[in-house]
Amino acid sequence: MVKRHYYQGFTLVELLVVIAIIGILVALLLPAIQAAREASRRSSCSNNVKQLGLAVHNYHDTFRVFPSGSLSSNTINYSTANWCSTGSTGQSRAPWTVLVLPFIEKSAQHELFDFRVAFTSTSNVPGVAVNHAQFSVNNASYQCPSDPNSKLDNNNGCYFGVQGGGTTPNCVTQAPSRVFFVNGVLFHNSACGFSDVLDGTSNVFMIGETKYCLTRGGRSDGFHAGWAAATKLDGFGMPLVLAAAMLPINSYPYHGGNSDTLNYQTRMFGSFHPGGCHFALCDGSVRFVSESLDINVYQQVAVREDGLPAGGLPQ
Repeated sequence: MVKRHYYQGFTLVELLVVIAIIGILVALLLPAIQAAREASRRSSCSNNVKQLGLAVHNYHDTFRVFPSGSLSSNTINYSTANWCSTGSTGQSRAPWTVLVLPFIEKSAQHELFDFRVAFTSTSNVPGVAVNHAQFSVNNASYQCPSDPNSKLDNNNGCYFGVQGGGTTPNCVTQAPSRVFFVNGVLFHNSACGFSDVLDGTSNVFMIGETKYCLTRGGRSDGFHAGWAAATKLDGFGMPLVLAAAMLPINSYPYHGGNSDTLNYQTRMFGSFHPGGCHFALCDGSVRFVSESLDINVYQQVAVREDGLPAGGLPQ
């Protein structure tokens, strides 16, 4: 008689139970993994802001003044009505993001620009060929890793200079959408130094995080801005790498990769980090500022010499 051997295995029910348990464990672990990844990206972004803040400080050590938020070849009289819409695109020169390149170990790229001639503001308003070519180049130093628009083939910028804050801009185009402030430390044709920050360097914003830089995906025609964009001074004028603390953080629900943000990006800051965004203050420190911060306090911290808010930025 042949002896039969029987091998005991999983039943279908047991197999389904094991699969269900594995699925539950994965579902429980996935948020933790995602949170850990975002914490790493947020730390990397904070370091980017820190390096840019230090670059502005090193620029000041060299030239005894902060870099201009953006430059143009014409003389600006800020008391003249509509000064921000009466220039020409050929007058646009370097923004602060280009001026500080030698101080973030990118001297070679800095030397590729021609600072005597026009810079590109938006892709459809190009400067001279050599400057437009650099406008189109990716620069990881200005990209937040949490921003899905931060790709190797994108020239987006995630960090804008703080041109000021409040409810009343110094000049406006496409009213009320595109604003110019001059009460911060990095504004158009600015020449501020530490001595101009009368509210104290630990109480005034210098650089803020943004998700509103218009990228190639934001408009159907592909027109876009970028980390090296110059200020426009025409009827559609706007400072492309500057923003003001005017509207609350993250108050526009879209971003530069899925919406035409040109009418929003000068009036607010924001990020893909939950709950707020990073700012570098004039003392070089970096703070993550909550989107729920009182709007009056938020606007006041962007102003260099208004004496407010009393006690400075809340801890």
